[in-house]
Amino acid sequence: MRIAFQFISIVLLSMAIAGCVNKEPEQRAAFIAWLQTQVIDTADRRVPALDETQRDALGDYADQYAVLSAVDNAVQQQMQNLANAFEHEELASLAQLQARHQTLLADRQALAAGQEALRQAQAHAQSERAEWEQPADLQPVYTKAYDKIATQPVGVLDELTAIALASLDDALRVADFLTKHADQITIEADSAAVRDPSVQRELNQLLDTLNSHAAAVEQAQARLQTLQPL
Repeated sequence: MRIAFQFISIVLLSMAIAGCVNKEPEQRAAFIAWLQTQVIDTADRRVPALDETQRDALGDYADQYAVLSAVDNAVQQQMQNLANAFEHEELASLAQLQARHQTLLADRQALAAGQEALRQAQAHAQSERAEWEQPADLQPVYTKAYDKIATQPVGVLDELTAIALASLDDALRVADFLTKHADQITIEADSAAVRDPSVQRELNQLLDTLNSHAAAVEQAQARLQTLQPL
């Protein structure tokens, strides 16, 4: 009986020793390799999702990857919001502008919400990173991945969002003006007639302001496409 207990004790001790194997170096190496090959070296700016096997291979570093992925998700959502807004801002007539009034308003709300979500995701990422003590070999690789996925796109998206919001605000001013003066303005498919000359002058001023955004919006659309094909 005493021998049996000794055997059990030896087995339990062996299991405890086996459970204390330090997998961190292996997990860190896997994380560095994944960031380099799947994030940094690819033309795509998306962060690929991890399957269960990959998460296991990264161990606790999967949490650091999740922070990067959260910023990427906010970036991708705002890019889609911008693509929608730019598409809807391609207006050929007052009739089209009037018909898209609610759509443009929804675009503006989505852009504002997306911008706030992006800022929160970035603030959370920065807060998390400040708490980490990344090993010397991991830190520059993670920083390079973060710069590609978060820092650079967020900077560009801030600029593009400002352009889109300015144009949307002026488009909505025109739409609101059309609603307010509906009794003075007759809108047909490709033309409009205004009874009151003072209303006509004010409308023309609003349209001139709106049209002044055309070049900036076109350039912003092109820049969005180079940032990441949708």
